[in-house]
Amino acid sequence: MADKKTFKSGFVAIIGRPNVGKSTVLNRLVGEKVAIVTQKPETTRNKIQGILTRDDAQVVFIDTPGIHKPTNLLGKQITQVAKDVLIEVDLIVFILDVTKGITSEDMIIFNLVKAAKKPAILLINKIDLRSKSLALPLIEEGARLYDFRDIIPTSAANGDNMDALLKKVIEYLPEGPKYFPDSQFTDKTEQFMVGEMIREKALELTHEEVPHSVAVLIEEFTERPKKLVYIRAVIYVERHSQKKILVGHKGQMLKSIGESARRDIQKFLNRHAYLELWVKVHENWRKDPNALKMLGYA
Repeated sequence: MADKKTFKSGFVAIIGRPNVGKSTVLNRLVGEKVAIVTQKPETTRNKIQGILTRDDAQVVFIDTPGIHKPTNLLGKQITQVAKDVLIEVDLIVFILDVTKGITSEDMIIFNLVKAAKKPAILLINKIDLRSKSLALPLIEEGARLYDFRDIIPTSAANGDNMDALLKKVIEYLPEGPKYFPDSQFTDKTEQFMVGEMIREKALELTHEEVPHSVAVLIEEFTERPKKLVYIRAVIYVERHSQKKILVGHKGQMLKSIGESARRDIQKFLNRHAYLELWVKVHENWRKDPNALKMLGYA
C-alpha cells in the first residue's frame, strides 16, 4: 500500500519596517491581490491573511503593518499587531530593503525575531533596483545577526526568486490540516477589501500630508437586482485642508478616486458596483480610541 502523501500547513508572518515590499511579496506568493500596494510608507494597517492552497500544502501568510517608532495611538496599535503576530506563527519571513541597508528599525526587528525563537527566512528585496553585488554585505550581516534557515535575494516587484522562497517556506512548515476551504484566498470580508481598494486609490492620487490621515468606512454594502452592489463609503481625514485636497476642484479628485476604485471593486466582486463616496473630517482620529474602534483599527 502506497504511503499517504504528506500534507503541510501553517502560518507564516511577513515582517519588516514600512515600505520594504511586504504586501507585494504576499500578493506574489498567494497569486491574488490580497493587500493594497502603494509607494506611501505605512500603507498596511491591519493584519491581513493571504491563503495559498496546493495539493501538498496550505500556507497562511500574514502580512503585518511595518514596524516603526510610532508617533500616535494608531501607530502604537498597528506596531503592536505586527509584534503579536510573531507569537502565533510557525515561520517568519523577514524582509530587508537592499536600497536602504540595515536601519535602526531593522535592528529592532532582528531583536524581535530573536525573541520569538521561530524558524526564519531573511529576504533581501528590491535587488532589481541595485547591483546584485550590493546584496552580499547584507547577506553576510544578516547571517551574523541571526541563524536564518535561508537568506534569499529577491525582487518581489518582478517575481525574482519567489518560487524559491515558496519552496523553502513549504519545506519548513509542519504537517497539518487545511484551515480554510480551497477557494478562499483571504480571511477578510468583501467589505474590508472594498474599503482598502478605496483607500489605495486615495493614497495613490493624493500627496503631501493626506495619505497618513486617510481612513475608509463602508457605511452600506447592499446587493441589488441584476448583480449590482450598492456601496456607500466615507473617507475620513483629520483636517479640512485635507478634505479640500481629496474632493479637489469641482469634485474632480473625488470623482477620479471613485472611478478608479470602482473598476478594481467590480473586478474583485465580479459584478457591477455603484459606488457613492463622501469625505468627512474627524479631527485627530488617529489619536482617538473611539474613532480607531469605529474605523476597524482597535
